[in-house]
Amino acid sequence: MATEFYEWKFGDVYYLKRGWGEPIVLLHNIYPGASHEEFEHNIAELARHFTVYAVDMLGFGQSDAPHLRYTGNLYASLIHDFLVDVVGQPANIVAAGLTCSYVADVAVWRHELVKSIAMICPRSEPIGLDSPRWIAAIRHFLISSPTLGHGMYETLSTGFEVDAFLRGCFHNPRNVTRQKIDRLAANASHPGGAYPYASLVSGYLDSPLMKTLPHVSMPTLLIWGREAKPTPVEHSVRLASMLRKGQLHVVEQAGAWVHDEQSKIVNKLLCDFALNRGAGAQIATA
Repeated sequence: MATEFYEWKFGDVYYLKRGWGEPIVLLHNIYPGASHEEFEHNIAELARHFTVYAVDMLGFGQSDAPHLRYTGNLYASLIHDFLVDVVGQPANIVAAGLTCSYVADVAVWRHELVKSIAMICPRSEPIGLDSPRWIAAIRHFLISSPTLGHGMYETLSTGFEVDAFLRGCFHNPRNVTRQKIDRLAANASHPGGAYPYASLVSGYLDSPLMKTLPHVSMPTLLIWGREAKPTPVEHSVRLASMLRKGQLHVVEQAGAWVHDEQSKIVNKLLCDFALNRGAGAQIATA
């Protein structure tokens, strides 16, 4: 296993590299305390078949968190540059939540870089509040201000708030362990953590997945937990109907973090899909 930093134009981006074989890139969702460790129960199994690149997105985990406005376009650019500069060949990509939209943008923009995409409970509805853009700009300024907004962010990243967030991600509350809570709280407390959060709640990280997805040409796998929140399973059928080449698998006894809660099932789905490039229009329950 190797841990390295990609010297990107906006800051150093941390990633873990493990295994042998064709590349598979793991991209976590966007939330306070996020990191590549969201895939802690997937990396070892996937590394038996692929070269795994598990990335801490800019502003999260061990990556730099510069004081700037984070946007969907910024993260799409990061994913594109990482594929070109670090991976260096077409890759399979696994993304969760909001990050699925940024991967879809890259897949349409530079389709030759992407072999297949697995999307875990992708977020297709806007995160930002339904308010004028000038209000969003003020909200972003207040939250990202070191003197005005960091106190609020620190409150939101306490163990109590992290516990509440994780309980919304899992179907079985027993999977919300003290280790997970402490890890996310520690990650969220890293310097600069408030900056991407300010962009998240201001709507700057929203991206129109429903407009992009019909133009994605490579095989795409949707994985959904039956009890997922805040992206309920009903959304999965709508997105699946937009796929040009795709499969939908709904996994029972799982929430939005289905790749953690039912990791054995998800690992098999990911391996089978990426290795076989399955592209039939299917809806399945696991």
